Amino acid sequence: MEEQINLLIQENDDLKRRLEELEGENASLWQMIDELKAAEESIGTQLQKALIEHIEDEFYKSLKPVGDA
Repeated sequence: MEEQINLLIQENDDLKRRLEELEGENASLWQMIDELKAAEESIGTQLQKALIEHIEDEFYKSLKPVGDA
């Protein structure tokens, strides 16, 4: 009986350690996901600005003068 209790205590301790490892890994993965989302948003914003700038440049190039200045 005492041996079974000791085995259960040992198993419980092992499971607690494994749970702590998994919680740390989980936190690390969530942090990585947040960093990836931030990077995607940053790249998307930069791309959007570049496209708007290009469109504006093309628009201004296409304008014809309306008279003598």
